[in-house]
Amino acid sequence: MGQNERAAEDRKQSRRDRTRQGRSKRAAEATGVQLRTVDWRSVAALVVAFAENSGAVRIGYSRDGGALAIGCYLGDDYATEYIRPAEDLEAALQEIAEAWLPERGIAYHQLHQEFHRRE
Repeated sequence: MGQNERAAEDRKQSRRDRTRQGRSKRAAEATGVQLRTVDWRSVAALVVAFAENSGAVRIGYSRDGGALAIGCYLGDDYATEYIRPAEDLEAALQEIAEAWLPERGIAYHQLHQEFHRRE
């Protein structure tokens, strides 16, 4: 790997790390996210955008059940992003897409608009 490729990879990792700050700790006193209330068009846009970039997304709850756990897989990189009940789900999904996907999540934004227009 050349210096330019390594520097680009370091910048991408740094952006991901900044996004994870404050998100990766479990909410000890959380009341819990109810998946029944989630706007699945936004979640579907994230899943499809990752898949189109040869990645994957795993969705579940944190161990304590207080936060939504989004496992992000892209290439050799993997991490779990946590979305607490008090957070805006739409904004959190957008942050995840912009931190993980190429071109600051443009595929997610396009799919998000398309899925919401269909309704």
